[in-house]
Amino acid sequence: MTYAAPFSRHEIASSSKTLGRVQDGAIMSGKSPGKFSAKREAMTYRAFFAARWSRFVRENFDSPEHAAMAFGVDGSTARKWWEGSHSPSGFVVGLAYQNFPTEAATTLRAQE
Repeated sequence: MTYAAPFSRHEIASSSKTLGRVQDGAIMSGKSPGKFSAKREAMTYRAFFAARWSRFVRENFDSPEHAAMAFGVDGSTARKWWEGSHSPSGFVVGLAYQNFPTEAATTLRAQE
């Protein structure tokens, strides 16, 4: 199903007052578009890091259950990591660097 904006791409007006602008199909609230690009960038990095974390887990643990035991999380969380569909919370990344420093530094660090 495709949705079409009932307004022009440039401005949405109500009576004599401008409510916002349309940019890339999204209604902007008059706030800086940088806010939206920063969120988009963070979401892109989140997906990138989920894949990197998945690689770390698969290379260093026998199974999702093994990773779950090592990090104190439930099996469904570790399975999502294994599949690459979810990223870990910050405390888990901290535990990885604390308990597996060489492996974490090799797999998780940002590529220059």
